[in-house]
Amino acid sequence: MKRVTYSKNKKYLILLLFFLLAFFFMFSSSTLGVRAENEKVYICTANFCYIYEEPAFTSQKVMNENNKPLRIYHKDELMLELSNELPTEYKDEYGMIFYKVESYADTQLSSAYIFSDFVAPRGTEIETYPSYNASINTNTKLYLLNGEEIEESEFELVKGERVYLYEGYNKDLKFTPVAYQRENTLQYGYVLTDTVAPDGVNPYIIYAVTIAIACIGIIMALLFMKNKKKKK
Repeated sequence: MKRVTYSKNKKYLILLLFFLLAFFFMFSSSTLGVRAENEKVYICTANFCYIYEEPAFTSQKVMNENNKPLRIYHKDELMLELSNELPTEYKDEYGMIFYKVESYADTQLSSAYIFSDFVAPRGTEIETYPSYNASINTNTKLYLLNGEEIEESEFELVKGERVYLYEGYNKDLKFTPVAYQRENTLQYGYVLTDTVAPDGVNPYIIYAVTIAIACIGIIMALLFMKNKKKKK
């Protein structure tokens, strides 16, 4: 009798263990499914960039296993911290926006931040460096988008620097969006429209034509006044 009871108990234990494992896998798969839906993969858009221990360029860079600054390369995938399905924004003292990196290359990161302009959702990033189509015509400050406001930053573009006008050119707008290369990375911002000269539009010719029209107007006005005096 004892052997029969022991055998029955063993069967019950096996069945209980089976149900527990089945419940565990069902719960795990549903949890992973929800997590996958809520997570969005982001891609590095620069040739390479660094991630920082705090949301600021002045912060220490995150180091790799060789104790050298960890580089994120073009098209590398990152998982970011999300809020309402969008990356959580962290601003430095200048209002520049960083995103928190939760994992990179299957490695969980506890405190790592990347400049927001260096990443884009997978499938929407600029695939390669653009062909520059404009030049800066005078030293100018770079402007950055802070919320809905465009604000001046500490960064500067110098006269003659090549930029890409990725939204085209409209001389009637105060600011023009530009992409440019800095330290082997693709960066974005805004410049005052009158500080950028699109290829094929020579600002000196425009100035010369404007001056010529003004001079013609003055000459015509003088001739008109001279003719009016003669008639009197």
